[in-house]
Amino acid sequence: MSELQKHSRNSSKDTTTTTNTDIDEVDTKKIKLEKPHNTNGDKSHSSNNNNNNDNNSNNSGSNNPLKHIEGFKEIGDGIIRQKQGDDIDFLATVERLSQYTKQYLKTTPQYEYELLSQLFKCDLQLKLENLQLFGDIFVRNCMSILLGNYFNQVQRLHNKKFAEIGGFVMVYNPKESDLQSNVTGAILTALHLKFKCIIYVSPGELSLSQITRLYMCHARGAKLIFHKGDIESCVGRANQHANDMSMVFLDLRFIQQFAVLGAATLAHEMYVYSKDRETVIIPLRIYQVGWTYVSGISMYYKLVQPKIRVIVVQMTEDLVGKDTEGNEFSRQSLFPDRLELGWLALIHDQSDLTNVFDSFDSRNQGKFNKDDLENVLWNIGGDKSRNIAVMPPKSSLSQTEFVHEFINQHTFCIGQCDRRFSYFSKQFSLENLLKHEVVDTLVTVTEDQSALAFIKCMEYTHTLTNGKGAIALGGLLSGKILMKPDEKVVVMISGGFVDVIDFQTILQYGLDLTGQSFEIELDLPDNTTALSKVLSVIGDNKVSVVEVLMDRSCETLKVYHVRVTIQCHSRNFEQQTHVCEIIKGLGFKFNLTKSLVNNKDDLLKSTVLSPPYLKVGALTNSSNNLQFQPISTTTASPVKNPSTPHYVHKARKITDITVESIRAAQKRIKHIMSPTPIYHSTTYSKLCDCKVSLMLENIQKTGSFKIRGSSNMVLKSIEQSEIRPQGLVAASAGNHAQGVALISAKVGLPCTIVCPEYAPDTKLTATKQYGAEVIKHGNSLEDAVKRAEQICAERDWTLVRPYNDVDVIEGQGTMGCDIYDKIPDVDTVLVNVGGGGMIAGIALFLKRINPNIRIIGVQSANVSTLADFKQTHQLRYIEPAVLSLADGTNVKMPGGVHTQVLSDLVDEYVTVSENEIASTIVHLLYNSRTVSEGAGCLGLAALLHHKIKVRKDEKVVVIICGGNIDMSTLRQVYEYGLRSLGRSFTIHLTTWDYPGNLAKIISLASRAELKVSEIRHIRGGGDINWNEVTISLSFYSNSFHHQNFFLSLLVEEGLFPTIVGRNYIKDNEIVYQVYDKSIVKKTKELKETFTERQKQFIEQYGKQANTSTLL
Repeated sequence: MSELQKHSRNSSKDTTTTTNTDIDEVDTKKIKLEKPHNTNGDKSHSSNNNNNNDNNSNNSGSNNPLKHIEGFKEIGDGIIRQKQGDDIDFLATVERLSQYTKQYLKTTPQYEYELLSQLFKCDLQLKLENLQLFGDIFVRNCMSILLGNYFNQVQRLHNKKFAEIGGFVMVYNPKESDLQSNVTGAILTALHLKFKCIIYVSPGELSLSQITRLYMCHARGAKLIFHKGDIESCVGRANQHANDMSMVFLDLRFIQQFAVLGAATLAHEMYVYSKDRETVIIPLRIYQVGWTYVSGISMYYKLVQPKIRVIVVQMTEDLVGKDTEGNEFSRQSLFPDRLELGWLALIHDQSDLTNVFDSFDSRNQGKFNKDDLENVLWNIGGDKSRNIAVMPPKSSLSQTEFVHEFINQHTFCIGQCDRRFSYFSKQFSLENLLKHEVVDTLVTVTEDQSALAFIKCMEYTHTLTNGKGAIALGGLLSGKILMKPDEKVVVMISGGFVDVIDFQTILQYGLDLTGQSFEIELDLPDNTTALSKVLSVIGDNKVSVVEVLMDRSCETLKVYHVRVTIQCHSRNFEQQTHVCEIIKGLGFKFNLTKSLVNNKDDLLKSTVLSPPYLKVGALTNSSNNLQFQPISTTTASPVKNPSTPHYVHKARKITDITVESIRAAQKRIKHIMSPTPIYHSTTYSKLCDCKVSLMLENIQKTGSFKIRGSSNMVLKSIEQSEIRPQGLVAASAGNHAQGVALISAKVGLPCTIVCPEYAPDTKLTATKQYGAEVIKHGNSLEDAVKRAEQICAERDWTLVRPYNDVDVIEGQGTMGCDIYDKIPDVDTVLVNVGGGGMIAGIALFLKRINPNIRIIGVQSANVSTLADFKQTHQLRYIEPAVLSLADGTNVKMPGGVHTQVLSDLVDEYVTVSENEIASTIVHLLYNSRTVSEGAGCLGLAALLHHKIKVRKDEKVVVIICGGNIDMSTLRQVYEYGLRSLGRSFTIHLTTWDYPGNLAKIISLASRAELKVSEIRHIRGGGDINWNEVTISLSFYSNSFHHQNFFLSLLVEEGLFPTIVGRNYIKDNEIVYQVYDKSIVKKTKELKETFTERQKQFIEQYGKQANTSTLL
């Protein structure tokens, strides 16, 4: 109960604060929630009629949890009322809001995940709200505030449609900062949706957080009017302005009520998609700001489906560490509470606090003071005589201090807002929700379980959360949520915004938990023979070495021995254990200094690594009534039975594929796959100077588009033949394998997958979980195909080819249907190319619909088999040894039955480098909150790196076709991605080797708000003198601007650093332009200074003097 009380609101102490301009007098008597009275029947929606009349009866019946709740009656037309009385018709109000939110916000995916259902022995769906606009559910709250005020004033607006209003007007009263903390997001949302916004600022003192919010809105396009009169005249003028311009005046009295209603639109969306759910699991990140969506979602579900079980999951906050002396201290969380500020940065880059600080720090000193704050206020239109900028007690603030102070003030404002609206919000305390069974269960999870959920969410859904956004999944992993077999469950995933450096920390910690890194310490004879043996064991077992450190000064060492510490990356705990056993067998003693392998049994017992019901068995798919059959994976291979009827796959020609046949395939497979979202991307539209939409096939079932072709081929073979195939065989690098394994499980056929040796473990593990037998063979996909053909002949099974098959190509062509249905006036489609089946199918559909649509194929430069195909009509042969980060496209030779299509219907082929692919993976992760593999984002890499010419008005669809990347690979790629985003960099600096030099350099780094990642001194190497040293410095930075600032400071001190890997950074000559100019300026200055000194010397000592000493 103590944990619950910690996050509950103390209703007995809360008081209501009212003013004549904001909060009217309301009844603040003690509120009690009515317990819902369940009736007989199961938990499915079959016991509840789905028409509006029954919904209204739920609102007024004895099972209505809103029966005695206050705070809605005073709203006016912002809500829909019941036919009898003034009580809110909660369901009708939410449904009306939902009709608008689905037009302006994203309808986020709600997918069934067979592997997770198998894992937890239930029918599991995940609602991916982390893919919402700006990456968070709170945009629904903001949208509801806008809509609620619109409905309240629609008669004054002469019943204008929402899209036709002139915009929004609000009053910013400096004395009421508590209200502004919630409205900034609403204004920024309105601006993003292209509505005009006007903010009237009344006279008074403005705090740092208030000026920051005003700057955010101003930078995004809001008009600020600093009123000269008092607050009453300011409100009157703003109302008059709204009337004159047909704009909505934002009344701030009911923002909390509208926020709850906005959150409930998510529950409505979830319920409409799947009305048979028996349990809903909601993550609670921070109760201080999360109570609105917990309350809104749970209230909605309890009204439409009283018997549903509502579970809330939150992370424990007992973050206590111990120092070397055993003293306890409060340690930093892996998931820092950013109070939902971060998602604002996704609205516009000028909304990010670090960019705001840069604007405040006009002198580029790494600090700003009151004069700077007053200048910012003046620059946005403020009147210094009427609006006084109030600085915190410190005379100046660094960036870190600025962010900390803003968060403190923001937190205080939220607390003030809680007290102002306590008459309403106290009704929704966790204690009250639990007491009256609006929330049935509260489950707590640990940091370790949350970190594991973060990793598993990326692996299964291929989407990104902020860590706490995945804690609902962590609740399932913890084993604390008990479910009956096949219980229908929906889990909410929220919070897609995460700081890029925080992500790296959480990723590393999560991979440690899953056995993907360890450190081994050995005392070896001081010769290379012993070290070579140990490293050979590590390498032979496919373990990567990160770093080797040698220590010869240890007091406990034997004579002629050295202490060697080897940091490694592994696949799992089993691999770690196997390596350690072999090293032990060689007679070497060792210690594991950074591994959980010794504590693995304890972790398993705590269910962090071993969730309940972890057993491969029979699965069901309720959407299409196809049964998953348990497949035996014994080593004994099936033998051809001569008496069994022989299935013959009917061969088709590529010309048999028509628009109609692809439409038929779309209908055939729609129950197998999930609907793929196609979202317009404001970020990439700005970066690429065209209208970009992303087709997120990487979050499709099995994590790629391959499920389309394999499903169409298998289902069609069953439809058109009386004799079923005996089994399925496929050759694949991983994605096609999962598609074949899934469809084979659904139709009850045994399956064998042959994959190349380089196939990622993530893809193979998932394939095995679907019940398929996996065989590794050969160094290329072609070698795997030959082995698969042999198995087919031996067992009389059917081969499902990855691309060289007409039925498969026809299935991939359904992506063209989806694109055309969503964006019928599309101009260009960028398609990643390996074997060519996907681009052939898409081209066969779109080119026949509209021959003017450009189809562009993109390949990795390492495996560019089609680079000059349009000119030479010859396919390149790629050596098997050639590898690429885009492993899914690594084929020796593309084409086959569709070679002519690749020549006739594809307009252009372009290539991208490995580093361009790596940077795009991270860029996409951060901006779309989805995970892509190398082969999945080739088209986006080509667009970002200017490989394709586009017009400003050109509508471009970029297919992100796969997300199955090993987390260990992502860890490697991520460091490079940080560099491409301007969030990290490394420099080499050669200088005199004297004390205090490093301190001077780091003091300059502090002015640029850099964080040190690593420092190394290199002496006696390279072309340097005995008294010089080359320092390798790695930093985390907030942007390229901060890097330029630091590098320019070094140049001013006469130090000329080299940026490591600069040539691999996109547009490096542009992003480092400031630094380059500072070098030119300093070099010129030094040259002029030298020339002047030389003249003075000659004048003093004569022309015969030796001037070489001046050098």
